[in-house]
Amino acid sequence: MLSESLRVANTREHISWSRPYALADISDMSESSRTLLFVMLSANAVASAIWHAAGLTLAPLENVILPRMKAPSTHD
Repeated sequence: MLSESLRVANTREHISWSRPYALADISDMSESSRTLLFVMLSANAVASAIWHAAGLTLAPLENVILPRMKAPSTHD
């Protein structure tokens, strides 16, 4: 188990590394920009979910539309 001081040091290092990438640190943005950011992020997540659901739904149709090619048989 890690000592308390080592855990605190690891946490501080992680926070300093991840700060530029965190959405939680957007306090200097205006309210309208922040709202637009989250609307666009939500729309992207919904579009991705629909795209994946369509792909999973249509994947079995590949076997119906494209017949499987048989491996060439060799006659000895």
